Amino acid sequence: MTREALELMRRMDLRAAEAQVVLRCAPMIMGLKPSNLLILRQGEQCRVQQLFKNTPFSCCRLYRAAQEAVLLVYAPVQLRRALAQPKAERILWQHGYRDLSFEALLCGLAGRYLAYRERKGEFPHEMGLFLGYPPEDVLGFLENGGRHALCSGYWKVYQGKNEKMRLFRSFDQAGERLLRFLADGAELAEVLAGAGMIV
Repeated sequence: MTREALELMRRMDLRAAEAQVVLRCAPMIMGLKPSNLLILRQGEQCRVQQLFKNTPFSCCRLYRAAQEAVLLVYAPVQLRRALAQPKAERILWQHGYRDLSFEALLCGLAGRYLAYRERKGEFPHEMGLFLGYPPEDVLGFLENGGRHALCSGYWKVYQGKNEKMRLFRSFDQAGERLLRFLADGAELAEVLAGAGMIV
């Protein structure tokens, strides 16, 4: 986000949970990305889940500890579509996901993320697919161990640098557009409930 957008956010009276939603989920809310990850203080989880209640979005808790919770917030139709791409399914299969149904994939990711947080497994880098990263960039990351990226922004890019840089700019613009919408008096809960109408 630009300095102007961050300054606008500072002037707005958003609670911590709402600020996280605006900062992290604007591209999803504005229809540009199927999901986002939220890392919240434990007390914020209920507030965030309440914000997304009766909206076109869903929440999947990946981890909960005494001090924090990690949620995957997603638009179900868009995330299903992203995970059903043949390249995405191939990567998931290669990483041990044998049941490629949507619910099983979410459960599998949650289990792998929990194992990682409990130091019983490696970080599930295939999570990038669940966050809507293009399969070619997830595969590039996996094959290169996170090195040799063409550029990096919302994720590390291994193909289509110019196209991805334009996409990253559109993500930034979505955040600014959402902030302006809220600064003009819209309530975040109303924006979330009507997300499909403001895109």
